[in-house]
Amino acid sequence: MGKWTVGIYGMLNNAEHGLEKEVFDGSGIEILNPAWKDEDAFQKMLPDVDGLIVLTTNVDRPVVEKLKKCKVLVRQGLGVDNFDLAALKEKNIQAYNVPDYCVDEVTTHTLTMALMLVRNMTYYMKDIRAKVWNSLTAPQSRRADELTFALAGFGRMARVVANKARPFFKEIVAYDPMINNNAAKAMNVRVCDTLEDLLKEADVLSIHIPLMDSTHHMFDEKRLRMMKPTAYLVNTARGGLVDSAALYRALKEGWIRGAATDVLEAEPPSFDDPLFSLENLIVTPHAAWRSDAAGVDIRVFAARTMKTALLEGEAPNRVL
Repeated sequence: MGKWTVGIYGMLNNAEHGLEKEVFDGSGIEILNPAWKDEDAFQKMLPDVDGLIVLTTNVDRPVVEKLKKCKVLVRQGLGVDNFDLAALKEKNIQAYNVPDYCVDEVTTHTLTMALMLVRNMTYYMKDIRAKVWNSLTAPQSRRADELTFALAGFGRMARVVANKARPFFKEIVAYDPMINNNAAKAMNVRVCDTLEDLLKEADVLSIHIPLMDSTHHMFDEKRLRMMKPTAYLVNTARGGLVDSAALYRALKEGWIRGAATDVLEAEPPSFDDPLFSLENLIVTPHAAWRSDAAGVDIRVFAARTMKTALLEGEAPNRVL
């Protein structure tokens, strides 16, 4: 029996856990691994683990109450909106994320979506599948180098997107209440004073904001109506940031021209959702992070974080 027991439960489970075993080798950490989607086995292991690694599993208050020994919780991913941070704080459980594993993938996905919207790809793809060969059926497009690319949020992802978008667009602007003005200036990014100013200027709006109570439905009817009718919205952050009912109306009624999202309020969604009927919307299934390298990194980085936190008492990327 090892000195510590770590439970690993998530969509990225591997029966042999070779990557994690390499990280934990010689550290005294033993792995508990219930089969993916075996909720009963997951619940039963909770009282026995010193550390827990999860992907999308909700670590809510009932789960936290069952963690009798747990000292460390690690999310295989960036956001921690599936953690009940208040409950974890009460139990004095450290919480971590893995913010560095898919920066290239997400930022490339973001720019790809933006350019697909600007170039009317959704309309052309629909026509081709309907065996229609006509370049004039889509709305008239504008050159990307005439457009303002706007970043809502200016954290690490947003800054990398800015660098990737710069060669394509006329200007990069950003709004973040915590923005580093010197960093923005050094990157030739113009800072907007308010989110409302950003929305009014945006030809392409790219969202890079964490989801929390204060940001839920930040992009609602009022704010979507502030955007240009020729503008596009791209969301590779969190689905709950955008009011999906308002987004549907915005796209259907022409408040904005188009949108692309890798994230939805409910995942998996109901495919009866009217959003899926819109030809000016691009949707991908929370796949912006995916690549062979990212699939390895997310597991290795989470395991390293767990090992450091257990052996040394704390690790980088602590969120609580």
